[in-house]
Amino acid sequence: MTTLTDAALAEARAKATEKAAMLREYLEYVYRVSPKEAGTLLCSEDENPYEVRRNLMLAATVAGVPIASTVERKARRVTFSLTKRAPGRPRKAE
Repeated sequence: MTTLTDAALAEARAKATEKAAMLREYLEYVYRVSPKEAGTLLCSEDENPYEVRRNLMLAATVAGVPIASTVERKARRVTFSLTKRAPGRPRKAE
C-alpha cells in the first residue's frame, strides 16, 4: 500500500477545486437557457469544442436536465437546447 505525500494531496485538491469551478460555470449556462430557446457557447483558442460539449453534457447530467447539442468545428461553436432525446432505438452500450 502506498501513501500519498502532502504534495500529491495538495495537487489532487487543486484539481478537484478547479473541476468544481468549471462545473459550476457550465451549470450556469444550462440554467440560463429556457426550454424554448437555444444556447451557444463560443470556444476560445485554447479550448476544444468537443471538450466544451463534454463539460456541458456533464453539467446537464448533474443538473438532471436533458439537453441536445451540436458542435460546429470550423466556427468553434457549441449550440445546445433543453430537449429530450427523440424516441426510437436505444443507444448502443459502450
